Amino acid sequence: MEKRIIKLSDRSILSIGGKDSQSFLQAIITCDVEKISSSPGYGAILTPQGKLLYDFIIFKKNNEFLLDISKLNIKDFEKLLTIYKLRSDISIEERLDLSVFVDIENKTEDIKFLDPRLVKMGSRDILESESLDYGTNLILYKNQKIKLGIAETGDDLDAGEIFPMEANLDYLNGIDFQKGCFIGQEVSSRMFRKGTAKKRIVSFTSNDDFTNKEEIVYNGNRIGIVIKKIDTNGIALIKVDKISNPDRKITTITTENNQKTMVINLPSFFPKQTGATQK
Repeated sequence: MEKRIIKLSDRSILSIGGKDSQSFLQAIITCDVEKISSSPGYGAILTPQGKLLYDFIIFKKNNEFLLDISKLNIKDFEKLLTIYKLRSDISIEERLDLSVFVDIENKTEDIKFLDPRLVKMGSRDILESESLDYGTNLILYKNQKIKLGIAETGDDLDAGEIFPMEANLDYLNGIDFQKGCFIGQEVSSRMFRKGTAKKRIVSFTSNDDFTNKEEIVYNGNRIGIVIKKIDTNGIALIKVDKISNPDRKITTITTENNQKTMVINLPSFFPKQTGATQK
């Protein structure tokens, strides 16, 4: 029987401490650090041009901030923060003694530890690495994430590849446009106000095989690319307006040599609208 608690071995922890830690983070990342206390938040750091570099879950414990980020990104993220540090009185340290634990079945207990992006992602916490009896089946977590239409930098997205709205950070509590300035804020705010994010990450189901970055062609037009697929579930970056037809649930995907089908699912956290099926 699979253990409910899963240790995410592909995530790392970066601690930000010191008397300037809150003001330092508040000035550069997308979420409002001042609102993070007993419950975690979700945020990101962008390029000055507004592209998504690294996203993370952020906790505040014992007067320091703990950032739960992809293991693939932590070294580059740490170097970037060191550049922005300047004269700020902060400490930056990778915490090898800590790990991320999730319970994707826990959607009502321990409310303060629910994933800040979406309740259906279950609970999440940062604890001593060997403090729990845990499972190691990352596929359970990754499949749940993909079924819900959530993509993460490192595991699914390359740094600087897309805009945060294309990755749905505005729908997943990842950007606070009321907090004031952050890196890339001008471009992001303009996109948000004008609604110019034509592409969005969505989930899909299919029995056909797809490769990462495979082009999706619909009615002869390129409408996006596949990001990842696990078993029958996948996520793709598509031009959402190209599939906005309430009577069309099956989207025919053509490639150079064959024809495939997928059912596009607008994630449950999307605003209510007509289009492909919502799940």
